[in-house]
Amino acid sequence: MKCWQCVHRGYVKYVLKTGPGVFVILLIVALAAVTTFVGGAACNDGSRNPAVEIISVIGPIPPFTPAGPAVEITLKNMSAEPVTSLTATLVAGRSFDFNFEVAPSHPLMPNGSISQRIAMIGGGFSDNVLYPLTIKATLQSGTTYVYTRQVQIKAPQ
Repeated sequence: MKCWQCVHRGYVKYVLKTGPGVFVILLIVALAAVTTFVGGAACNDGSRNPAVEIISVIGPIPPFTPAGPAVEITLKNMSAEPVTSLTATLVAGRSFDFNFEVAPSHPLMPNGSISQRIAMIGGGFSDNVLYPLTIKATLQSGTTYVYTRQVQIKAPQ
């Protein structure tokens, strides 16, 4: 379920700036609060307290293949509750999806970290460029975090 507040946040800001329709704004905000209260998906865009922190983005990782460089992303659960769904999308020329082995039956526990490595088939990157990395995490309570950070892919040490 998509987070209702995140999907409609831009619209509410627009209405607030234009003036008319104050009653509509209050109704939208009230509906968002009720949706969250009665079990709708709550969300956080990660701008304040992300549930998941990016620990590292490294590459290329040996062995090197003609198909493309391997990149590894390590994330850490910074929330007080288990993460039950976790993906990351790195855009480096095109999108590369990292699907972490996290599920309700196998959650990422608080303070736990997890890594995922993929071969960026047909992809490439430079070590002095920032790339957008979008994190999507769902906590056990149903709260969803979706946010994007600019990351640098660093060589392994």
